[in-house]
Amino acid sequence: MYSYRSLVIFFLLAAVTLGQQSFEDFMRSQQKDFDEYKKSLDEEYADYKAKEEAAFKKFKKDVELQWQEFKGSTSKMYVSYDKDLQSRGAIDYDHGEVVIEVIINNDELDDESLNYKDSALDRFVSNGHSPFKGYLFILKSFFFPMSPQTADHIDKQFGLSNKDPVLQKVAQNKLFLKLVDLLSEKDESGNSLLENQFFDKNGKPVKDGVNSKGFAAEKVIKSDKNVKTYVGKDGKNRTSVSLKVPLRLDHKKVRSNKYGKEILKQSKRFNIDPSIAMAIAETESAFNPKATSHIPAYGLMQLVPSSGGRDAYQYVYGKDKFLDKNYLYKPNNNIELGCAYLGKILHQYFKGVRNQEMAYMCTVAAYNTGAGNVSKALTNDTKLRPAISKVNRMSSGSELYNTLINDLEYDETRNYLKKVWERKNKYRS
Repeated sequence: MYSYRSLVIFFLLAAVTLGQQSFEDFMRSQQKDFDEYKKSLDEEYADYKAKEEAAFKKFKKDVELQWQEFKGSTSKMYVSYDKDLQSRGAIDYDHGEVVIEVIINNDELDDESLNYKDSALDRFVSNGHSPFKGYLFILKSFFFPMSPQTADHIDKQFGLSNKDPVLQKVAQNKLFLKLVDLLSEKDESGNSLLENQFFDKNGKPVKDGVNSKGFAAEKVIKSDKNVKTYVGKDGKNRTSVSLKVPLRLDHKKVRSNKYGKEILKQSKRFNIDPSIAMAIAETESAFNPKATSHIPAYGLMQLVPSSGGRDAYQYVYGKDKFLDKNYLYKPNNNIELGCAYLGKILHQYFKGVRNQEMAYMCTVAAYNTGAGNVSKALTNDTKLRPAISKVNRMSSGSELYNTLINDLEYDETRNYLKKVWERKNKYRS
């Protein structure tokens, strides 16, 4: 009997030991799979970034061959080029204006095929869509020289050459087409980039396919033009022509209202102050859905795919995933992850800060520069616990604010905190 019990105990112990080993083997296998997946994503992000940088470098070089200067998209400006790179439109979401620029190869003007009697703008006007009565297609005052240094070139080109009418027709047709094209451009969610950003002459919002061509024709015909001649890096003589079209005075408020509902929704979801989220979106991008920075960061709340965007996605969905710029250009995706990232910083990194105002100050600064750099400004160390303890010993929010403004390492972050902290007040209802 004793030997039977011993045998049973022996087998039970053996089973437990084997089970424990099997579980440990399973956990090691799971960790190995996780590490390999994480490594593959790290490599995918690195490869994606390298390809984006290479493509941008080539694009910039191609542009600089033809244009006197390169202009590219930023966090608060969206720039669109035509395929031949000879027309570009820029939406300045911060300062509230659109700039349309075109370049013309001067030697091509000798080509008799460039008669342009049937240009897009000609057809639009001849079909009874003249933006103002008494329209005269070619005006000697069509161009407005940029500076006295270019006046001689312009006089020579327009006063002494038979290219004058052709050049004007080519320029205004290109300007018209590019402005119409820009008015039709959409973000990754299918919404117009310039939705409700202009009024036409009748006070109605400009809409693609409704009154956008009439608006474009009026601006091309009536607006002053800047003109200059230059020699490109490819050795060709060119003339550039540009015009500016201001957005409506309350353009930024219109965009903040457009995205405000989703920001409020996601702020409630992640238990953050919506006024902080709104102020961050304005400071990051001026509510530009195609915002792009050199880091690179993308979208309304300027998320870096491999860091903030990736961390936020894991925080929301509990899994790692590769996020490209097209995913982050979609406003709802960007707002979701931007608010989630704020929530993670506030409720995980700085959850030990007892005063809510102080916790938000740390969160805003960390959104820009990282939690470790905020800690470093407070304790000269990147560890969070000592930094949180110091914050909790401070007598007021003003003390913390002044400490961060004085001791944060980067000017960018100090200015960022100032702007967000000031702007949040206008979004509080």
